[in-house]
Amino acid sequence: MRYDKSTVKEFILNYHKTINNNDAYNEDIDIDDFFNVNDQAETHDIDNNVEESIFYNELESVVESVATEKEHNLFLLICNGVSFEKAGHIFGVKEIRAKQMLNRLLDKISIKI
Repeated sequence: MRYDKSTVKEFILNYHKTINNNDAYNEDIDIDDFFNVNDQAETHDIDNNVEESIFYNELESVVESVATEKEHNLFLLICNGVSFEKAGHIFGVKEIRAKQMLNRLLDKISIKI
């Protein structure tokens, strides 16, 4: 996989827009409902963003191999749509420092990919 730094950065910053954050699967199900057999088949939409998911998984494996724990957590937060301001607050740093951390991670990633 060969991608330039700006392409990877754009992907990370926009990945949250492609994922389905549907909480329908996290519902509490009563034991009677679990074993209830009904005639209605439940349908689920197939994720049409296969390429994005594949690239994300490849990118995450690279991040896991080169990043510090903070950088890896920042990657996960940003990919899930958390702002740099909130991510910085989580790490106890300012927004600009969170952006610097991401840029440092992108430098590390660009060597591997």
